[in-house]
Amino acid sequence: MPDIPEISPPARRESEPEPRSLAWLESPNDDATRVYLSVIRIPRPTRELLLAQGIPAARLDPALQTLAERGLVVLRSGGALDVPPPLTALTQHALLLERRASAARAAADGLSRIYNASRNDDDDSHGTLEVLMDLEHVGAATNEAVALAENSVRCLRGMTARTRELMASPLGSHREPTIGVGGRRVDMLTVWDTQVLEMPGALTALSARREGGEAQRSMTNIPLSVVVVDETTCIVEWTGDGKGPQGLKGHAQGAVSAGIRVFDRFWQLGTPIGDDAEGELDARDATVLRLMAAGVTDAAIARQTGFSQRTVERRVRHVMERLGAQTRFQAGVQAVHRGWL
Repeated sequence: MPDIPEISPPARRESEPEPRSLAWLESPNDDATRVYLSVIRIPRPTRELLLAQGIPAARLDPALQTLAERGLVVLRSGGALDVPPPLTALTQHALLLERRASAARAAADGLSRIYNASRNDDDDSHGTLEVLMDLEHVGAATNEAVALAENSVRCLRGMTARTRELMASPLGSHREPTIGVGGRRVDMLTVWDTQVLEMPGALTALSARREGGEAQRSMTNIPLSVVVVDETTCIVEWTGDGKGPQGLKGHAQGAVSAGIRVFDRFWQLGTPIGDDAEGELDARDATVLRLMAAGVTDAAIARQTGFSQRTVERRVRHVMERLGAQTRFQAGVQAVHRGWL
């Protein structure tokens, strides 16, 4: 049987830009890619014109069928071809690929449970605990779990590596609502360590996350990050030196229940952020806050306000508790964030 010749890439006119990437097909050198480059250069492409260009029928017809399945060409009777504008066709194709990728990620968690259960007949409890070896593993496990959420996602966010990575994300991604299984929007509740609020750009990022529907509170000294998805999955990530495991993912009811109890306790003790925050300070506490943020000592505040130093100390503690701050600097950051300064 004679060899079928390779399809030569179509000649590019000098006025045409060179395509940046054709990675949306299997390979920039495959037949479908080369045929597509041919049909977009022909004003009224037909099968006969492509054959006349020297493309063998044995290679042309499968390539056209592939392009038609992806919505990049429309096959008409008589060999005529309709070619939708690439901006429209490729955008729709990309959305389809994204939906398939999302479905695959969502399925991965459930299939992993089946896989683990089938390989841990002697002690199924071990099959429900997954060790997360690095930051990439933590992120992937979290994304998979959230993709399966049906009702809520509860988060504690300490100053861990994953938290820093999240805060460095583009602003637009912070505004995206949390989407769970079936494309449904789920409730997102997060308690942020007050140290996060001191990071550059953190206040803007947290504001964007509120736009996306996240309810927020702050708390000092959150020692790790915890993500609890519904009542089914708990992910724990700790701050370390980057060596060894970085977290755990569990489905055991005891671990999930413990994660929920820990989150609920921090949520109760946390200070609301943004629209959920309490009303402004009264005039006396506002005066104390302004002087405190300016670096004035308690003794000097007492002299300027006419309060006793004991009263000033009590009001300073009260203001810092309301702001969820451990230091005066943290109190100043939180006060600016709330519009109190």
